Amino acid sequence: MNFTDYLRLSEFKIFKNVRETLPKNLKKSTSLLAVKDGVLFTWDFADNCVLTLNIKAARSRDGDNVTHQNLLPLIPVMFQPELLLVNDTGTLLVVAGPSGVLVMELPTRYPPFGAFENNKDVVYCRSHTLDERLLFCSDVVQVRQVRFHPGSPKNTHIVVLTSDNTLRLYNIENASALSLSKITIGETPIGVFPGTKTSYLAAFGEVGVDFDFGQPEINSDPKTIFNDETKKDLLWPVYVLRGDGSVYSVIIPLDQKAKPEVKGPILQNTSEGNPREEACAIICMNINPEVVCIANSNGTIYHSILLPPDFETGNCHKELLCFESIELELGLSTTTDDNSYTCPIFLHKDESKSGRYCATHSAGIHLVTIGCLKDLQGYINGQNEDQSMDEIFNSESKAEYLVCTKTSNSEKTNPVIGFSLYYEPTSLIAILADGNLVTLGILTAEVLPKIEDLALGDKQETNSPLKKMLREPFDINIQKLLKRSSNQPILKLGGDGKHSQKECHELLQRASQVFREYFENHTRAREEIEKRVKALQMMKDFQLKQIQRMIAEKHDLQSKAENLAEKYEDIKDKQDEIMKRCEKMLVLVSQKKTEPSDAEKEYLKELEQYMEKIEKYKKSIEKLKMKVNYQKIQIANWKAQEGKKVSALSETHSVTIKNNLKETSEKITEMVKEINEYKERLKLK
Repeated sequence: MNFTDYLRLSEFKIFKNVRETLPKNLKKSTSLLAVKDGVLFTWDFADNCVLTLNIKAARSRDGDNVTHQNLLPLIPVMFQPELLLVNDTGTLLVVAGPSGVLVMELPTRYPPFGAFENNKDVVYCRSHTLDERLLFCSDVVQVRQVRFHPGSPKNTHIVVLTSDNTLRLYNIENASALSLSKITIGETPIGVFPGTKTSYLAAFGEVGVDFDFGQPEINSDPKTIFNDETKKDLLWPVYVLRGDGSVYSVIIPLDQKAKPEVKGPILQNTSEGNPREEACAIICMNINPEVVCIANSNGTIYHSILLPPDFETGNCHKELLCFESIELELGLSTTTDDNSYTCPIFLHKDESKSGRYCATHSAGIHLVTIGCLKDLQGYINGQNEDQSMDEIFNSESKAEYLVCTKTSNSEKTNPVIGFSLYYEPTSLIAILADGNLVTLGILTAEVLPKIEDLALGDKQETNSPLKKMLREPFDINIQKLLKRSSNQPILKLGGDGKHSQKECHELLQRASQVFREYFENHTRAREEIEKRVKALQMMKDFQLKQIQRMIAEKHDLQSKAENLAEKYEDIKDKQDEIMKRCEKMLVLVSQKKTEPSDAEKEYLKELEQYMEKIEKYKKSIEKLKMKVNYQKIQIANWKAQEGKKVSALSETHSVTIKNNLKETSEKITEMVKEINEYKERLKLK
């Protein structure tokens, strides 16, 4: 098993082809490897085409059926490639070198393995060259950096930095490459040194060497907002780094009507002033506050906070506040710390974790983590406003030497010619000049705060030394103690693998020294653990005594609670008795009153009203009774008379009489019921 191939990609044929086609004696570090959405792209030097492999599909259960593909541009590449770049949507691939830029349109990917053009071995891609005559034929103009514009609606805008201090904007649209604008960021070089392509301005560091896009800003220019409502949009600032370390800012508008404005150099507030060194790379971290990292060819990387303009104080310009610098070990030091080796450094962002990036160069690979970002972001968000700036910036950054391809006392180099990060899982993929493939896993999980710490975070802290010592989580403290001041990277030295006994002995001494220092850290960690155990034992004894005292107090409180409960019951019984006596007294007092109360007066008034109604009802009932008797007499007389008559009543008359009698009897019945109800209410029965 190859322990330096975490993803086990060396088994695939694509990297065998890469090893066989690599030119010999490569001395320059390049970026001929790109990974986007799980698809890997690299360069084939023999066939001048791009090799691609779906890593996720190849590492799956059906990986045996997945093969790599050759992406062949329809326009041949006439220059030496040094950079591969894919846009975010995976539709365009840039192949760039000092003497040219070629853009390939990537075809659609199809299932089941996400390959191009139904998994054909060779896929022909429509291609476009950018300013081919200028870049290929000029002795002065060379390509320094190429990036896709993040504000492009379709991810088709490309920005190219050339050695004539010019930023060029292109757009791949309607199957053609359009040159949109050119922005000059300084004086244009005129002459070059004889026999070279290095201009006089470049020798003095007055030529742009790299650029990166910063975080987007809202267009707040009052001259443009009120003229057109569409002007209020996002602006993407570009920060251009010159060889002398100065940084210029410019906003490249996608609209050709807008005129860009170059600002700079940006003031850099450092303890050393503005460093006049050979700068080679710049990246802007996607965090708040915005951090800019500038690398020099001697291995020094400066971390600076980009301060926005403060219009209230009259400061209308941005500033770079350098808060730390770190030194990368360019080559493994064996016998001496003196290392004067210099080489270009490439910086790569890690999208899986904020504040972390990788640095590649001819001597290997470094992983850099900015230590103060967590505290700094907490201060910006108002979480730790009481923390001083000295405490925030006290957390040092960490630079881990992951892969070493050169020793300090050797001229042999094995530069990194291809590097990219793969995020499923997070790991790095690198191709070295000797054809070796290195894939290493990178830890991305951060240490989460304990629940106890979160629960006690809002409570007022005391000044107890013991609590101050125990305030920091123990595991974090031990990690700090075990932190290595220097580490032993994976050695991937160039050459035929044969090294002198002196070099082997020096490497052994270096490894022994690293382990000795690490053992000293273990000793300090053991002492810290013993100290913590002793402190915890003292705290345990104290807490046991407190528990015994609290148990005794608990028994006393229980006895007092029982006594209080008995007293409460007695008081409650007496209170109930007093309440009953009060009720009886109130009844007696009310009975002895000579004048009725308001309620009694109202009740008597209602009774009188009811009595009046009853008298009315009685009179009505008497009248009804008299009418009934009269009706009975009339009916009897009528029957007697009718009996004497020969002719009988008609059927209609008889029905009418019956209905009238029935209604009259029902009314009488209802009135009798009402009278009885009133009698019951008034208790007259």
